[in-house]
Amino acid sequence: MDKQTNTGAVRGRAGVGTVVVRGHARRRLAVAVTVSAIVAATLSASPVFAASATTTGSIDAVSAGLGTVTVRGWAVDRAKSTASTSVRVTVGGSVAGTVPAATARADVNRRLGVRGNHGYSGSVVATKYGKQSVCVTALSLTRGKDVALGCRTVTVGDPSPVGSFDGVAASAGTVTVRGWALDPDTSSASVDVAVTVGGTRIGTVHTDVARGDVNRARGVTGTHGFATALATAKTGAQSVCVVAVNVGSGSDRQLGCRTATIPAALPATAPAPQPTPQPTTQPTTQPTTSPVPSRPTTPDSTAGSDQQDGGAMPAAASGWTRIFGEDFTTPAASGAFAKDYGDRFVAYDGFNDTSGVGMYRQSAMSVADGTLDMHMHTDASGQPTGAAFIPLVDGRWGGQTSGRYDIRLRADAVQGYGLAGLLWSDTNTWEDGEVDFPEGALDGNVTLSNHCPGNPAANCLHRDLGTTFTAWHTYTIEWTPTKLNFLVDGVSVSSTTQNLPKKPLHLVLQAATMSPQKPPKDAAGDVQVAWVSISRAG
Repeated sequence: MDKQTNTGAVRGRAGVGTVVVRGHARRRLAVAVTVSAIVAATLSASPVFAASATTTGSIDAVSAGLGTVTVRGWAVDRAKSTASTSVRVTVGGSVAGTVPAATARADVNRRLGVRGNHGYSGSVVATKYGKQSVCVTALSLTRGKDVALGCRTVTVGDPSPVGSFDGVAASAGTVTVRGWALDPDTSSASVDVAVTVGGTRIGTVHTDVARGDVNRARGVTGTHGFATALATAKTGAQSVCVVAVNVGSGSDRQLGCRTATIPAALPATAPAPQPTPQPTTQPTTQPTTSPVPSRPTTPDSTAGSDQQDGGAMPAAASGWTRIFGEDFTTPAASGAFAKDYGDRFVAYDGFNDTSGVGMYRQSAMSVADGTLDMHMHTDASGQPTGAAFIPLVDGRWGGQTSGRYDIRLRADAVQGYGLAGLLWSDTNTWEDGEVDFPEGALDGNVTLSNHCPGNPAANCLHRDLGTTFTAWHTYTIEWTPTKLNFLVDGVSVSSTTQNLPKKPLHLVLQAATMSPQKPPKDAAGDVQVAWVSISRAG
């Protein structure tokens, strides 16, 4: 039977708390203990200090830049006064990041009588621009509450590119875009501008045209204008849009769209037929007509991309002198390329490709009907096989620090294999630079790259052209001391004046596996090369 107790109170241990037992309480119930006594007795060796512990601090300064906010001040959690805490920063109501309060602030230590490092000074990235409220909150290191230190209003600059799309002109197979663009993060440097026609990206232009009006209006230096023609297969009324490509913080910015009417290309004129003679009773002189020549296929022409073969090698482009040219008029059976063309090319043979799973074999190369065939396949032993060559200028490769390199080719869309036309270091030193064009998976898109000299793991320029390898095209790299220009069928698709290679490079064409994973065994097809040309300026 439960025993009832009389009404009364019993004091607990001094300094711990008060236990109160009320009358009519049952013995099986726990006695009531005040919450403050439990917290003080079980969670802290210094209950009076813990109960009054709080995080505090101050905002000394807030400033803003392009897409960034910098805060400075101090913060300390007095419950753990020797440890460093952090502050949370919000910009326009959105959390932008945290900044550690871990720098020495002797003035704070003297004022609060604490030890440790409690100063903060750091920047966070802001995604809201214009006039914004920046608030700082000191974070508790214990179970106490975080403490808002206050807010300041600043103006955050927009780091995204600015510019103008001034105009567009169109002709058969090309559009020419004009305007200017610059990135506030790198206001003295040129930037890239992506161009789309009818919603399809056709290439990138570089701001390498001087625009004194822009420099004066914006208070900047450098070249920020663009006026470049790009190839397109679109015809009729099309929306042409340009987007300035962002550098650093910020995002790409569309500069505008304009409508252009792109005329269809005129078909090449076929030879005129011979007139059929009419029977007469008197002898007559049979009239004849001379065939009208079709438009020639040259590196500076957009014609020929729909040809069923690669076409004959044209004369050197204007302003350039050819120092090597091969249009593969001598047939060579499979395995005989090194014998028949060994004075003009080095053919890779008997060593692994870049991925490590494929093997270069000169037996994969043959020449017929004016075309070099590089056959991608898996051989009877299960070895994926590719091919590669280096043209020899005057019997040797290398020695050039500038030049024009033209290759006319097409490829089957073979799964697991890729193609790389590249300018590679004469001393096999990657840091000298690497320029790739055309490059990409054979069943993917054509890309171009300029690896940064001195830091080649990074691309100083990389573009996906959005086109495939399946049609015949002439791919050109123009390398001068002041510019790299990339062309397709004579029309520039991208260029740069920044981070140009200065050391000697030579031309290589590699067709090989794309990754450490072997291609399907039945994956097979060809890279076909119609001609190769190397020229020097002049």
